[in-house]
Amino acid sequence: MKIKTFYARTMAEALRSVKEEFGSDGMILSTREISPRSSSWLRDRPAVEVVAAFDNGHDEQPDVYTPSQPPGAGAPPEARPWTRMPNVDEEYSEMRRALYALTRPIGPSASQFSDAAAYELYHDLVANEVNEWLAFKLLDEAQQRTASETRGRRAALARAVNEAALGLIRTNGTDNVLPAKKVVAFVGPTGVGKTTAAAKLAARLAMEHKKKVVLLTTDTSRIGAIEQLKTYAGLMGLPCRVVTRTTDLPFAIQEHIQRDFVLIDTAGRGQRDLAGVQDLMRMLKDTPEIERHLVLSATTKPLDMQEIVDRFGVCSPDRLLFTKLDETSTFGPIFNELVRSQKPVSYVADGQRVPEDLHALRGAQIVDLVLNAH
Repeated sequence: MKIKTFYARTMAEALRSVKEEFGSDGMILSTREISPRSSSWLRDRPAVEVVAAFDNGHDEQPDVYTPSQPPGAGAPPEARPWTRMPNVDEEYSEMRRALYALTRPIGPSASQFSDAAAYELYHDLVANEVNEWLAFKLLDEAQQRTASETRGRRAALARAVNEAALGLIRTNGTDNVLPAKKVVAFVGPTGVGKTTAAAKLAARLAMEHKKKVVLLTTDTSRIGAIEQLKTYAGLMGLPCRVVTRTTDLPFAIQEHIQRDFVLIDTAGRGQRDLAGVQDLMRMLKDTPEIERHLVLSATTKPLDMQEIVDRFGVCSPDRLLFTKLDETSTFGPIFNELVRSQKPVSYVADGQRVPEDLHALRGAQIVDLVLNAH
């Protein structure tokens, strides 16, 4: 990974420099205004600092971080290796907090926007917990997309923001009501709604699409988990099997391979339960035909959501499934993670009703939901 600091008079100029240097794959790590009160620079010197990164694909080489230092402030200190985050909770958490702090810079001033509508829409996005650097990027691109005669109109600018946002996330490209594979596993932390999500999808497949479905569960540790899934299965008239040993999962799948869909509810694992997550990874590794849905609660704090996605990355999730949308008033963190992880959304859930509260959304619907920009 290559990390570089860019300086410019305006945020728009800095972002253009990042795009010229790294292309569309560049990732902004931090932005900040350089205040004249804390600097001896002249008025025509750079007023904005942006730290960006580019993954060059050479993971075998240590990443190099160039410390941030304004031009003319003396010789920069020697570059030091930027090592990967270790599997030690204390060091991992400390580094995650530091990286998260870099994504929470002081927002731009009104003078950096061409009109009041753009500045107001920027603050609306930030209030919805969209990362500040990402909100600015969306507004900058939206202003470039909008014709000059309509640039000051909020409705036109909001549409351009949605178009820019759609270009930043990965979508399935087609109607994803049905899973892409016949074997689907739900993984994630405890309490995010994996069992209910599995039941909702089973009901939708069986009742609305007339598919033959079987429910499997490997969750033998949580009290009442098996009974809950069996109750759902009984109400829908679907078979439900308990897999007591993860090594038996491939055999259980093969036993029901004639079914249209095999849905697997796994035991919840805390993102810091490294042994539990590794066990889950080994179980899924032995059955590569499984489509993996990482289940996340929309109420999770942004920093924790990032950590969950990173820790469960060893399970190679194919899609993200967001639950509890009815329990939060801000959807920006969902968009932040879709941009950061580049994982498509499979479904979203906004209630306990089975299966009514499970929805498959296309890309434009996802952007409209999480940005709440109308």
